[in-house]
Amino acid sequence: MPDSPKRRVKIVCTLGPATQSPEKIRELMEAGMNVARLNFSHGTHAFQKNLFDTVRSEASRSQRVVTLLQDLQGPKLRAGKLPDGGVELNVGDTLLLVPEGKEPSQSTQGRKVIPISAEIAAAIAQDVRPGARILFDDGKILTRVKRVRVPEIIVEVEVGGLLTSHKGLNLPGTPLSLSTMTEKDLVDLKFGLQLGADAIALSFVRTAEDIESVRKIIRKQSNSDPLIIAKIEREEGVENFESIIEVSDGLLVARGDMAVELGAERVPVIQKQLIHACHVMGTPIITATQMLESMIHSQTPTRAEASDVANAVFDGTDAVMLSAETASGEFPIEAVLTMAKIIVGAEASLDRYANFPINQPLSGSVVDSIEYSAAKIAEHVDAVAIACITHSGMAARALAKYRPSTPIVAIMDHEPTLRKINIVWGVQGIVVTEIAPTDDLFEQIEELLVHEGYAKSGDMMVVTAGVPSLKRGTTNMIKVHRVGDRSARARTSGHRLVKKEKSNS
Repeated sequence: MPDSPKRRVKIVCTLGPATQSPEKIRELMEAGMNVARLNFSHGTHAFQKNLFDTVRSEASRSQRVVTLLQDLQGPKLRAGKLPDGGVELNVGDTLLLVPEGKEPSQSTQGRKVIPISAEIAAAIAQDVRPGARILFDDGKILTRVKRVRVPEIIVEVEVGGLLTSHKGLNLPGTPLSLSTMTEKDLVDLKFGLQLGADAIALSFVRTAEDIESVRKIIRKQSNSDPLIIAKIEREEGVENFESIIEVSDGLLVARGDMAVELGAERVPVIQKQLIHACHVMGTPIITATQMLESMIHSQTPTRAEASDVANAVFDGTDAVMLSAETASGEFPIEAVLTMAKIIVGAEASLDRYANFPINQPLSGSVVDSIEYSAAKIAEHVDAVAIACITHSGMAARALAKYRPSTPIVAIMDHEPTLRKINIVWGVQGIVVTEIAPTDDLFEQIEELLVHEGYAKSGDMMVVTAGVPSLKRGTTNMIKVHRVGDRSARARTSGHRLVKKEKSNS
């Protein structure tokens, strides 16, 4: 049965040591997880496969649709291995950054030697210029470049602190020539395609070409067609976001690295800008990072965190994401339950506080015109659901762009496709064995919606489909239907729509 009250914004949960057991994954689903994120910055392939298989098994067992999102690490910039206990960096210290595993070619007198990942050291040295900033440990330590002799860099500490092994580093303001896909990413991507990931999140996307190149790799390696989600976290990605949206299947606002790269003060405006642009273009977007950070160690969130989640809902985000809260936190289930409650509370006030753009259908697009009209009609007749009969899911995705207050129910004959649109705002779904034109098609839809708890006798519902063929890409019809208003009951033996699974929203 659908949630009551129904939740539109989806919840992405990162899986990890705290949520690797079948019991915990089942509890996450029951609490409201729609998308399971596998973070390939951590864990072995064996560990990730176990998570993948467990999600698929538990989803099938509970007849839920859960999207599996593989998040690639990307060209993560990190310090190398340091002495146990780390190295204390003081203001005014001179550091010599060298590729890990290499002996310094310059004098180390009066300098602290800091190794950085060998695979990125030379590329960084090629790109960085004197005067540029290099930050360590999420920006806690600030250094300024004094001199470069590829592959080594001399910097001076301006804000000190304790630097420990493998902490991240950032180069705000420095365009990087590093490829978006590293050798590790290529290996991980191939593994994710073999598993059957529904979506791939690509880190540190800078241009539309980054997305297109990965799409070409996927087409060469697999017959599958996972969504490609662009993570926006560097200046170049923000500058090119419009062209990136055009070629991506979704965006992820990666606020962690974005805050370090661009400054925390810019993140709220960029978040709103990206959500607004995705909404206008009908592209799903995920808002991520530190949404309920305090719940890693606390059973309740801060007031600021609750407001952060609610404001993302008011802005129109399709999904919100939990990271360490569910991957390694002490209260993963409580975090999901809390996030779901905040979302539902915010959605109850969307009519007063939502910042959604008023979208209009694309000129010349039949499906856009149909779904726009369906949203308006459903509101006028007080319908309880809008049923989209769709093969590809594009009709349901088009309808979601208009943010109807009426629940969207995608009726599909391919569960993997439903898993892909499961990330979209407001879209719930029912998988049937076959979609084919029959005389009692609308009675069958009615019975499905009644059985799943979306409607009861006397309720109004709106149906969109492509008639008479119901073929892919033919949406051309709207029907307003009152439940129970028919001359004869549909014959069970004549049914062509047989329910298999439903989505988890």
